[in-house]
Amino acid sequence: MFKLSLAFITMLICGLAISGPVLQMNKAFLALTDLIPFITDRDKFMDKKNEEVITAKIAELQTAFKNAKHDSLLKEDIFAPSYALVNEHLEDSLQAYKSGKKDYAHWRLQETTSLCLDCHTRMPPSHPSSFQNGELSIDSSKFTDSYNLGIAQLIVRRYVDAKQSFTRNIDDKLIKKDFKDLILPFKQVLLIEAKVQKDPANLEKFLESYSIKKDIPEEVRTELKIWTRRAKHWKGSKYLSGLTNDKEVRAFISKELIPLKKQNSSIENFDVDLLFSSGLLSNFIFENPNSSLAPEISYWIGWSEKYLKREQFFGSGDLFLKQCIKKYYKSPVAKQCLDEYRESIMFDFSGSSGTNIPEDVQKELNNLEKMIQSKKQWTLP
Repeated sequence: MFKLSLAFITMLICGLAISGPVLQMNKAFLALTDLIPFITDRDKFMDKKNEEVITAKIAELQTAFKNAKHDSLLKEDIFAPSYALVNEHLEDSLQAYKSGKKDYAHWRLQETTSLCLDCHTRMPPSHPSSFQNGELSIDSSKFTDSYNLGIAQLIVRRYVDAKQSFTRNIDDKLIKKDFKDLILPFKQVLLIEAKVQKDPANLEKFLESYSIKKDIPEEVRTELKIWTRRAKHWKGSKYLSGLTNDKEVRAFISKELIPLKKQNSSIENFDVDLLFSSGLLSNFIFENPNSSLAPEISYWIGWSEKYLKREQFFGSGDLFLKQCIKKYYKSPVAKQCLDEYRESIMFDFSGSSGTNIPEDVQKELNNLEKMIQSKKQWTLP
């Protein structure tokens, strides 16, 4: 999932710095670039000989973000999970790493990396990218991997170019018979056509063109056929043009999400539905940040993204669930968000040896529960 290139990290840093000072973002870029080998390789992150450099680079990254000024847009519900918690994550990572809780620190840094990429797919397609300036255009000659080029293009909202890059990556893999991670570029195209463009017909056409290829591994072909069936479900949906008011949002949740939640055991077959739903709800809350349904929308985005993350899509479900609790702690929905977040955490930290939730994560869960019980807002440290 964390198949990152140097150029991709440049775009990632820019993505968080919508209007931040160039100097601070350069510092963040340098620090994160040095951290990437450790974020993507757990063994290196755990190696004692790397402690000094990792500690220094997390601290540099944290300072750069704290000193950067950002657009007030990032305070709205749609971006709060992406930016407001970045500093919290970095602080948690640094403190945990210094105290020897490396697993927790590593998890936090991975979460931060993932939510950076997820952030820009939440704005309506009509909203201009903050990277439409010539000096920030992507130089494709710097990329040796078409997948990483596609990721960079995805972050700066160049969706047509990104789809072309992911398609080229698929074709290259088929020619070379390199089937490792073949499903990943398909998933990025799925994200573009469903979550962003909301074009089930185009998605269906794309998937069918590959499902008939003889060289496609059978497990990948099966996945493509499942996605194709769900794309057909969305063709002609009246909601694809966008949700316009609270009444439509309620009807949409009732028709598309509540029935889906009831068949939780087979949720992995509904990636397409979750992507369409998350995209539509994200666009609505972006345009209507003061909607009376904001707590419910945060819950359903969080619920959808929780499962997408398990399927190796970039998502920030846990952050939306936490926002639901912290910002709407007086709402009855907050308790549901807490239950979903707790379940998500247990899934993340469960394995063959049982469930081992890090102390810091358990403490956070306890604080969130106390907030709901007391109806008092939790002030972040």
